[in-house]
Amino acid sequence: MGDMIYREARLEEYEKIGKLLANSFLDYPFLTIIRDDLKKPDYYPNFVETLQTMLTRVYIKKGNCLVAEQDGELRAVALLQQKDFCILSYLQNGGTNIFRYIRPRNLFKYFDFVKRSKKHLEQSGEFDWYLMALAVNTASKGQGIGSTFLTQGIEPYVKSKGCKHLGLITSTARNSSFYEKNDYVLLDHMDLKYGSKSIGNWAFLKTMNKL
Repeated sequence: MGDMIYREARLEEYEKIGKLLANSFLDYPFLTIIRDDLKKPDYYPNFVETLQTMLTRVYIKKGNCLVAEQDGELRAVALLQQKDFCILSYLQNGGTNIFRYIRPRNLFKYFDFVKRSKKHLEQSGEFDWYLMALAVNTASKGQGIGSTFLTQGIEPYVKSKGCKHLGLITSTARNSSFYEKNDYVLLDHMDLKYGSKSIGNWAFLKTMNKL
């Protein structure tokens, strides 16, 4: 088996990356919480893939999308950003396709939920880079690829871009343990409300040492 290669994603890979993200996050609380707000609950898998494909396009074009590749296969993906994107960026990159599965008012309700989640991190600590998503190919989970990608791919990359503090949020205790194991500092935890439901919201930060 060849060495792992860490590189920036290419635009023509956005659909493949979107599928990887969708498969990896299909059972993620931050996404499953929206299922009942879709036009039909059965739309959920298609909604998630459409959402992740749109996000991938935006991050490749406007932000930073890194992949971990081995023997020509994508093993993991990370979406990173320094500044927020305007809503127009999402609409111009496939966002309108989402309305097949969800009514506009419910989508904006969810976007507000996402905004409140990130606001929790912003109020908990200062960061200049944000790790929006880290996903490992479902067939490659449990092999230590996530930790290696984080420490040998993502962190060196953001350091090279001048990052001093990398922030992130996660919605599961399992992921929280993963980031603590990789020396991320838990800033705060809260229950984030979404209608009558709620999920955990863990805010993390890691200070990047100089190269």
